[in-house]
Amino acid sequence: MNLLKNKLQILVSLILIGYVGWWVSFQHVLDAQGNSTQWFGRTYGVIALIGAIIGFITARRWGGFKTILGKALFFLSLGLLAQEAGQLILAYYINVAKIQIPYPSWGDVAYFGSTLSYICGAYYLTKAVGVKFTIKTNRYKIIAFIIPAILLIASYWVFLHNHQYDWHHPVTVFLDVGYPLGDAVYISMALIAYLLSRKILGGIMKAGALIIILALFAQYIADWTFLYQSSRATYVPAGYDDLFYLISYFVMATALIRFQAVYGDLKQKTTAAKAAKENN
Repeated sequence: MNLLKNKLQILVSLILIGYVGWWVSFQHVLDAQGNSTQWFGRTYGVIALIGAIIGFITARRWGGFKTILGKALFFLSLGLLAQEAGQLILAYYINVAKIQIPYPSWGDVAYFGSTLSYICGAYYLTKAVGVKFTIKTNRYKIIAFIIPAILLIASYWVFLHNHQYDWHHPVTVFLDVGYPLGDAVYISMALIAYLLSRKILGGIMKAGALIIILALFAQYIADWTFLYQSSRATYVPAGYDDLFYLISYFVMATALIRFQAVYGDLKQKTTAAKAAKENN
């Protein structure tokens, strides 16, 4: 299983290196928005697709919806898959339909679905690492309140303060509010999971859980950058924002690969223990 884990990790790492090198190669002509930038935007989500497939397989091995960790891994994988679906839909608008991307669009169904999936994944992650036991003290209750409050206030101030709402289009208003606040919710849960469980989270689960938290943080940075640039009309396809998304997909895929390896290690130890017991 370690061999399989290493092969998968090598695969996604090589893909990341290839795309980062490609990204660097056209930054000096980014404003021209040539074929390289277009193909980069269409295809780098392949890491998200690979990570999602690995994650669904891993979630099933951990018990799927029968276990808390299985649920967390499933929803995180679904979030990755939704990100790739959103990119493919936008690519269709641009390259096939040859129209300006509408807002809201079917791509927003996928992207906002990704946000909801990450919220569910982060929620089950907090349960999987035992936050429910540590949140009983007043100190931890304060932490659990302050982190979401700070992030929600920051999201409101940066993205929604003085924002002009189009009340004739309620779906647009919902997404305008839902994107930044939804991101604040899932990163809050991830940070709470880390801060409240770092002293009790140990053993072979620790690395995987911390990488997932890092992946959610990377996704949050990518979404924050995109929303900030979009709100100020400074977004350029295949710029730094897309690089951040590429990295966030890679980190999440790495976390899911880690949990697949953990499952394999546990299975090997269980098999070895049974064999030793039978021999005795």
